[in-house]
Amino acid sequence: MARSLAEIVPKELLDRVRKGVDLVSGVSRVRILGHYDPDGTTSAAVLARAMTRAGKAFHASTSTVIDKDLVARLAGESNELVIISDMGSGQLDRVEGLPCPTIVLDHHAPLRDSEKVVHVNPALFGIDGTREACGSTTTWLLALALDDRNWDLAGVAMAGAIGDMQHLGGFAGLNAALFEEAVARNVLSRERGLALISAPAEEALTRCIIPYFVGISGRPEGARKLLAELTIDAQVPVSELVPEERRRLTSVLATILLKQGAEAEAVEALVKEKYWAAADGVYADELSAYVDGCARLGFEGLGLALCLGDKEAFARADAIRKEFDDRLLSYLHKLEADGPFTKKHVQFFYTDEPSLAGSVAQIGMNYFLDPMKPTLGLSVMDKSTKVSARATKRLVSKGLDLAVGLREAAAEFGGNGGGHNIASGATVPKGKEEKFLGLVDEIVGRQLTPKPEA
Repeated sequence: MARSLAEIVPKELLDRVRKGVDLVSGVSRVRILGHYDPDGTTSAAVLARAMTRAGKAFHASTSTVIDKDLVARLAGESNELVIISDMGSGQLDRVEGLPCPTIVLDHHAPLRDSEKVVHVNPALFGIDGTREACGSTTTWLLALALDDRNWDLAGVAMAGAIGDMQHLGGFAGLNAALFEEAVARNVLSRERGLALISAPAEEALTRCIIPYFVGISGRPEGARKLLAELTIDAQVPVSELVPEERRRLTSVLATILLKQGAEAEAVEALVKEKYWAAADGVYADELSAYVDGCARLGFEGLGLALCLGDKEAFARADAIRKEFDDRLLSYLHKLEADGPFTKKHVQFFYTDEPSLAGSVAQIGMNYFLDPMKPTLGLSVMDKSTKVSARATKRLVSKGLDLAVGLREAAAEFGGNGGGHNIASGATVPKGKEEKFLGLVDEIVGRQLTPKPEA
């Protein structure tokens, strides 16, 4: 039997969501702004589809930041209502200056609450925004409160959660409750299998990035050698492997991950649950991968079109996804071969493409780098250096908070930073990289120093 939102969502959070619904109900046109990444793009798509169903006109776009110029543009658009998704909680001072009603739907650690905008952030109500709720699921809550028919947006919302890496180790908290309800309503169907793409075995292994197999991912000769040793036909689709072949392949791949030092959670993700979203005719993880490639290579509009159900967009997105995978593999191979630069408590590398730095850091951290040191990817631009930092749940459990570390260190040199305890970013003036890294190293060292028992 279907459960209501009141049975799933904490009352205080649902009350805040309903304040947003009241604002939406009172307007005829909505301005939607999402973060550019997969979580933000899917969030914007969830809003766009919900507004279409509600008979509201809308203008949707994505952005990397909420800066003064963006706020000025929004203020000059004569909007009836602005909805910001997957960002805004860290920029409330700017958002509060907009001349129209505003809703912020975010999951990043908020510095404070707001009485000037409808600030919907599960973290304000004790829900972990790094594991239990993401931008797309928070946004989906608003859509569900607006119209019960929006349960069919589950696949898009899940694609955002996967893009935010909140599926690793299994969905938890609010995410799990919402997706379980979607399964119960037959909006999502669940199946279990190897975390490989639907392709011939050799191609599936070669193109596999998550999990990342040292010597195999991005290396056809390595994939062919492994399959030959297992006496598995390289051209047989993974889905058509007989049970014994699938068992042997899974066992060997798990052993490879363990030998290369992958995190236990990453090894467990080798066999995963896949969710089919019937309304969109796509697996949620596949949609997430397509949107991620589009977002990272500057085709955010195409990623949004995918989530809006444009079937023709998938053909164009497939080439972009392959290009993204190739570029990502190139950086991973370099990091695998050369290793990162190291300090006492952190490790770091440089990349020319800031949009790839976080993905490289995350994959390296989970699969082959030192799991006891947070990983930072730095991209030196004309006037500033962009930083993406990633860690593991194990480090966070020991006291690590990358959001605090990067924010404090960046501020010391006239930059800014923030995000999650496990994944964060910063921008610092060009030329200050070494001093910034030194301070981050000191802060991380303090955070990870065991505290005396009370």
